[in-house]
Amino acid sequence: MTVVIRNAQGDIKTFMEQDAGTVLETGETIEEIATPFTQYAHRLRLLVDGRGGELVKARAGIGTVIVQVECPGQESVQININGMVESVPLTDGLGAVTLSCETAGTFVLAPVDRKTYCAAGEAVCVVEVEE
Repeated sequence: MTVVIRNAQGDIKTFMEQDAGTVLETGETIEEIATPFTQYAHRLRLLVDGRGGELVKARAGIGTVIVQVECPGQESVQININGMVESVPLTDGLGAVTLSCETAGTFVLAPVDRKTYCAAGEAVCVVEVEE
């Protein structure tokens, strides 16, 4: 089972394996989902070299960072990249986003649909391109 906490706008704020006496803020709701925690957490994963939920560092210059997108059962998923929405096509639930390392800066990738996916854990990817 998975416990989901939503904010006042209905977006997923967080989720956990079991409720441990959570105190909700005004407008928040709590719901129990019959999906096992690991399966729920893996509904959307943004990975670099198989690692998710970590800061990824890359050198500025020529080259790219490939962010693997895993979203089982979906044909596409929208990802917010620094405020820009990119629709990622998926084949068998798998796709990719290519980030340029040409210029130093930080890329923050997160799901657009916060009512379906939580912007935490492996559903968020931060890539820092350094000089």
